[in-house]
Amino acid sequence: MLEIKLPNGSRVRERRVGGGADLSYPLNPEWMGTLGVNYTNISMRDRKGNVFAVDREGNPLTLSGTGIDDLTTVSFAATRDQRDNPVNPGNGSFITLKTEQSIPIGRGEILGNRLEANYAQYIPTDLIKGLKGDQPQVFAFNVQAGTVLGDLPPYNAFVLGGTDSVRGYDFGEVGLSRSYVLASAEYRFPIYRFIGGVVFVDAATDLGSQDGVPGEPGIKRDRPGSGFGTGLGLRITSPIGIIRADFGINNGGDTQFHFGFGQKF
Repeated sequence: MLEIKLPNGSRVRERRVGGGADLSYPLNPEWMGTLGVNYTNISMRDRKGNVFAVDREGNPLTLSGTGIDDLTTVSFAATRDQRDNPVNPGNGSFITLKTEQSIPIGRGEILGNRLEANYAQYIPTDLIKGLKGDQPQVFAFNVQAGTVLGDLPPYNAFVLGGTDSVRGYDFGEVGLSRSYVLASAEYRFPIYRFIGGVVFVDAATDLGSQDGVPGEPGIKRDRPGSGFGTGLGLRITSPIGIIRADFGINNGGDTQFHFGFGQKF
């Protein structure tokens, strides 16, 4: 588990206070654009609320070096959603391209650009005949990638490993990086009425960028920087949405249970 301790032995608490606004509008019949502005005051504290600038290993916790940063961003995202069902898709595709520019205002004077892309494809199949239930029988594929140009506060590094990343690893056990590529494939199928099953494989790499994060927290915590996991899961359609439970085994032979809501992608 990604466990960051402070010099006094307390686990670090990341406090974010701020707000923002965004505006969505159609770019054309297929693409939707979203323009956003956000300000966040970010501070690193112990369980009593005291501010700390470094962790127990001497790694900086903020870009300003004081334990408190001001992060002001302007972002733009373009999205094309061609899924037949946004909650539990059985056909179609989804793509998002996003850029987020930080403005050097306040503590930290953070000047950088965060670029991210996310693509998912859903292909209906009849691989196993006669299956019936709420879960569509589908091959689902997802590729994500991201990088940060310019300043990168440690708390904004890409976190690889965990429920929404590489299953079979705990949160952050693969890497803490400036850049990454993550790929997932799933075979989703119905089991009985509101219960579905999943066979999955995930893989990710930091593209050798862990040394680009201030303090190199991933390297100092011996994160491998790349890894993959495979496993099985259940999907339960409930009144509050899809409940997700996965059991994964990673390339090192370790196992991990994962729980969440909604499909992974």
